[in-house]
Amino acid sequence: MTVKKFIALTSAAVAAVALTASAQVAVDVNSAYIFRGATINDDVNVQPGFDTVIFGESTTVGTWANFNTDSSEFDEIDYFFGVTIPTGEESPIAIEVGYTEYTYPGSETEADREPYISFAAADLPVDLSIGFFYGIDGGIKDSLYIALDLGYGVDVAENVALGLGATVGYSDPDQGDSGFSHITLVAGLDVGIPESDYSVTFGVAYVIETDSKVLEVDEDFYFTVGTTLL
Repeated sequence: MTVKKFIALTSAAVAAVALTASAQVAVDVNSAYIFRGATINDDVNVQPGFDTVIFGESTTVGTWANFNTDSSEFDEIDYFFGVTIPTGEESPIAIEVGYTEYTYPGSETEADREPYISFAAADLPVDLSIGFFYGIDGGIKDSLYIALDLGYGVDVAENVALGLGATVGYSDPDQGDSGFSHITLVAGLDVGIPESDYSVTFGVAYVIETDSKVLEVDEDFYFTVGTTLL
């Protein structure tokens, strides 16, 4: 996919946000493409995404893509949905089930397909969740990935928020060693643009290798600059 198609895709997503009150579009620029602790490539990547909620805000659907500036091509386009499971207003746990399909344009690599289920704690001073992701097709078939996420956000000034987070990953591939694969520490500063629906985020992440037999971490640090239109 060319640069012109990339611009057209982003413009279409912005137009969709304007027409859909519950939609958002985001575009991030990353110093490397890191996925679950693994370095997909160490080039500068542009990652646009679009999502919206439907069916009374119980279901989220969207798409996400990775544009490699070195090859000037989209090398990945993903499609996903997530459904919130009703647990009652006073339930301490929120449950979501969903599905992601990872596609690779211009490559002979077949699509990866992955359903998931996640559990999030409610009414805590921090965000705490655990997700279970299981590959049913493609290169991740019969592979299990578990992510434990911890996050905390605080307003530091008007229209400025600081976010801190950590992810502990556990990998059980169809072939290879199982175990804790990595820990990712993240920090981000979100700046809202006054009198607009835009925000700009500046982020940094550090990936810690926990077991080289499970995953060798190639890139320790990577950086992100992004914008979101609500």
